[in-house]
Order: sequence, then structure tokens, then C-alpha cells
Amino acid sequence: MTNLLFVSIAFPPKNDPECIQTARFFKYLSREEGFQFDIVTSRMPTLFMPADNSLKSLDSGYQSKIEIPIYESKLTNFLLRKAGLEGLMFPDSKMTFHWQWRRVVRNLKQKPDLIYSRSNPISSAFMAMKLARYFNVPWILHFSDPWALSPLESSLSEKKLKSEHALIEQATKVTFTTTETLRHYANYYPSSASKFEVIPNVFDPEEIETLSKPAGDKLKIVYTGGLAGQRSLFFMEDVLNLIKKKDSSLLQYLEIKVAGPMDRLNAAFFEQSKFTNIHHVGALSYANAKKLQQSAHILLVVDNPTNSNGAVFFPSKLLDYFLTGIKIMAVTPKASVTSNILENYPSICFDHQNTEAMAKFLMTEIQNLISKRETFERGHPPIKFSALENAVRLSGIFRLALKFLK
Repeated sequence: MTNLLFVSIAFPPKNDPECIQTARFFKYLSREEGFQFDIVTSRMPTLFMPADNSLKSLDSGYQSKIEIPIYESKLTNFLLRKAGLEGLMFPDSKMTFHWQWRRVVRNLKQKPDLIYSRSNPISSAFMAMKLARYFNVPWILHFSDPWALSPLESSLSEKKLKSEHALIEQATKVTFTTTETLRHYANYYPSSASKFEVIPNVFDPEEIETLSKPAGDKLKIVYTGGLAGQRSLFFMEDVLNLIKKKDSSLLQYLEIKVAGPMDRLNAAFFEQSKFTNIHHVGALSYANAKKLQQSAHILLVVDNPTNSNGAVFFPSKLLDYFLTGIKIMAVTPKASVTSNILENYPSICFDHQNTEAMAKFLMTEIQNLISKRETFERGHPPIKFSALENAVRLSGIFRLALKFLK
């Protein structure tokens, strides 16, 4: 029996997009023969990762769970940034997690044969790297998103690059969520490219439900997920203004519901919008977010407005949306990962600046609803994004790493 140490701050029953992905992978990994798991995660409460009772059933399947306290607060983070000391929060604000790696050593009842870590937050990777060095065992590192090489960074940080290089050098294998990210990293770290694999974000095939056509006389658009920085719905004000200008009577048949955490600028948008048919319903549990998604005619996904070369991110909410089979409207750069993933699923994609086309699309959908000409086309999740299929692939990577060690 292989003792596998699973390291991730983002582990259920915390509610966070990465926690959901971690839960789905672990659910199926724990069913693989030949492995027994110990978990290293953060103690609750963890800032920005609230406990979610609807995810408690996914917090099982392991031998032991070591929970490390993270010494972090909104006030501390704010004061450090205000004082120009944000560099102390390295690699992120949850740095006290990996500082306590020796606590894991003391609490583990048996030495791991292999370590698997998932990040974000990237402090999970730093914890795993220190443990892999101490125990001298293979380590599989998963990058949920690019870190030092993130297209969202205005410039490359030498400190981040040096640390990222150390992570990649130490890891036995490195997995990314997209082929585009793998290529991006292979170009920058060619000597390590042979270590790289793609393990995408996933849906749970056991959660697929058969839904009826949405009821009501309004076109319901739903967005679930965080809004911060450049990822925002500011463009929607222009879209609604265009609809109002062309046929204001249609606005009474449109309802846009948004759920999830957001920063101050995005919160101000909802408070100041003159349109009453777009509103924020707060942060929801995973179960309630699913119910809201299932009530929609159209599900909305919004990427950061980067150029096409920088659109390498794989929004995990796409996998939640796939479970519903409902049509997806994506606001994303041309030739992005999102647009490629949606190619064979009922969907429509728009560039952020193309508000005219968005308004035209929504007006057509509203008119179809009013005249009862709308069709409820059900989509099917691509099997290549199944948690079952990818857990099997990942366990194969584990076995190969152990085989080479022997």
C-alpha cells in the first residue's frame, strides 16, 4: 500500500473554486486501489475560504488530516499593504502555512511514499516542497493557474521566478490545467519541459442532473463566482444601455443574478447601477450556488480581459456549469482557453469590447422567450474533463513516479 501525502490549503469543506476542484479529484483518487492518504490542509476558519456544510460529505476517504493554523486577517493584510510591506506576504498572504512544515513532520504517523500538492494558494506548493526535501520522496506539483509567469502580472518578478524555478526543479512532475499554460512554461523552462503534464479542471460525473426547462416570463442570466480587479461585469452597464436605447420594453423581461465574493469596486458597481434587473445575491454555499445555476436560461462566465496569448486560464466554474447542461455566454478574449473548451458545447463567446453584439444576442433571446420560440438545448460535459477519468490519469502519474524511484 502506497502512503500518499495530499497537501492543499484548499480542501473541503471549505468553499472556494479550488476547494471544489480538490474535492472532486480526491473523491476519485481515494477510490483508486493501492493508495492510502494523509491530508495536510489549513485549519478553519481560513480567510476567504468559509466552511460550507454542503461540502462536508466530501471531507472523507483519508487516514488522517493535519490542519495547520494560518495566522492571517483582513486587517493585517491591509496594514502590511498600506505600510508597503506586502513583500513580507510571500509567496502569498497564507505564508504562515508553509512556515509550519515541521508541525506536519511531528504529526505524521508514517513517512509518505509520495507527495501530491495543489495550488492555489501557492503556499501549498511551498509546504509540499519542504516536506519532499525532508522525506526525500517524489513530489507531484499541480499549478491551478500560472504563478510567476502569469499573464496578469505587469512585469516578471525576479523573486517569484527564482522561487518558481526552485519548485519546478524539486518536483518530480508538474501538472497544469491547460495545454496553453504547459507550452508557456515549457518555453521559459525548457530543461524541465519533460516533467510537464496537463491535468485539467474537472466536473464530477455523479453530479450531472436532468433539468426541466426554466420557468417564468423573464430571461434569467446567472453568474456564480468571484469578481475582482479586471474580472468584472462593468461591461454589462453598456449592454443594458444599448438594449434600453434600442427597445427599452425588453428590459422588463431580463433578470441577471450574480452570486459570489467581490472586491470594493465591483460591489460599488452593483450599488450604483441604475438598472434594477441586475443584482448581487451574496455569497452562496456550493449547494445553493448549484440551485441558482439550475434556474437559469443562460449561464455567464467572464474571463480577465487579456490578449489572446494571455488567455491561458481555465475557469473552474465552467465545470460547474457543464453539470447543468445549460447554454453558456462567455465574455472572453478571442482564441482563449475558455472559447476552445466551449467549442462543442451550447455557447456563445464575445470579446469584452463587443457590447453591441452582446446586446443584440440578449435582445434576440428575450424576443424568443416572449414569443415562446426559444429552444432549451441541453449540452453534455466533455468526457475529457471528467473527474473520474482524470483521477485515473493522475494515479498513473503517481505510479510512474514511484516506479522510477525504485
